[in-house]
Amino acid sequence: MRAPSSADWIHRLQSWAENDDDIRLALLVGSQARAEMPADANSDIDVVAFARNPEHLLQDERWVAELGPYWTSHLESNALETGPERRVLFRDGQDVDFAVFPIEFVPALTRDERAADILRRGFRTLVNKDAFDLTVETTRRPAVPPTASEFSNLVNDYWFHLIWTAKKLRRGELLTALEATNGYLASLLVRGVRWHAITRDPAGPDVWHAGRFFEVWADPRVIRDFPATVAQYDAPSIARALKASRTLFGWLSAELGERLSHPTPLKDPTGISSYLDDLLGVPGR
Repeated sequence: MRAPSSADWIHRLQSWAENDDDIRLALLVGSQARAEMPADANSDIDVVAFARNPEHLLQDERWVAELGPYWTSHLESNALETGPERRVLFRDGQDVDFAVFPIEFVPALTRDERAADILRRGFRTLVNKDAFDLTVETTRRPAVPPTASEFSNLVNDYWFHLIWTAKKLRRGELLTALEATNGYLASLLVRGVRWHAITRDPAGPDVWHAGRFFEVWADPRVIRDFPATVAQYDAPSIARALKASRTLFGWLSAELGERLSHPTPLKDPTGISSYLDDLLGVPGR
């Protein structure tokens, strides 16, 4: 049996939104609605719905079965980090994200910078029962480089958690050290890479949120060096990854600070780096 295409699914979702009187506005966003980095066979479908009573869509999943049989349905934070969204994996393999907001949020939709940025990349109206004005400025706003304070906080945050992770490794807490290396420290690295890309060419390629299309906009040297910063679940691997992470973050932050003329945030770079080497000398002992 042929699985429904994304076009079939979008038609199904449009009918669902039209027939639910509680939903007053529904938009298709993400890869299915944009020209840049468009959808492919593995893309999800992102629906943003505005309802009089959003809680019934978020807290009661019985309506999901009306769209088709499904394998999973759960809640996680939406892209704006204002609350949960429902993510569903249907049995034909299609995953659909339902970000649901109260109808009162519509007037702020085009004023919220993060929301406007999502719409600016492309959207399609599925239903607009109350004729809301969805005019959005289409010109991409220039990326804003970090202030001296933001830069300092990133560098200090990174080095604090680099040492913290090395201590956990030395104590033998492998899982904690692994999660920090491949999780929090990696997220700080990606933030630095994004700022580095912005300062390299403010009018350059679009720098996406949450590491999306990282391989397109990151400095080629980052793509070359990043694999070494990813650890496996053993002490030597984590130690090697932490050292590689230090090296990558080191030249990234140095170039970033130089480009922005921000002062070096660390009080004693040589001392803290030597302390890291001491901690990683005999990991897990």
